[in-house]
Amino acid sequence: MGTRTWGGVIGFDDLHELADGSCITVPRYSFWLGQFGWNVENYGVDPDVEVVLSPDDWAAGTDRQLDTAIRMALEQLRATPAAAPPSTSDRPSRRRPALPPREPA
Repeated sequence: MGTRTWGGVIGFDDLHELADGSCITVPRYSFWLGQFGWNVENYGVDPDVEVVLSPDDWAAGTDRQLDTAIRMALEQLRATPAAAPPSTSDRPSRRRPALPPREPA
């Protein structure tokens, strides 16, 4: 749930300062995996469900990602309700049997 991750796996180089005083980094290293060969980082992981937060969402204090996740979880629970615990009324007793009465000494 959310947006694609930034893709920095190995590291980044150079901090670029922006006009507003903030800065960005740019991942730019390559890697090699035996099964896949060479690749370049800077792609990240695609979410299963993409929900982009807009500046208006931030300003309003709303979290559309969380709201969407809750809505989807509730839909799944309605479609496939959680399992109910089994009844214990017919469960065999595991209590120890009562002791016989004591005989006088």
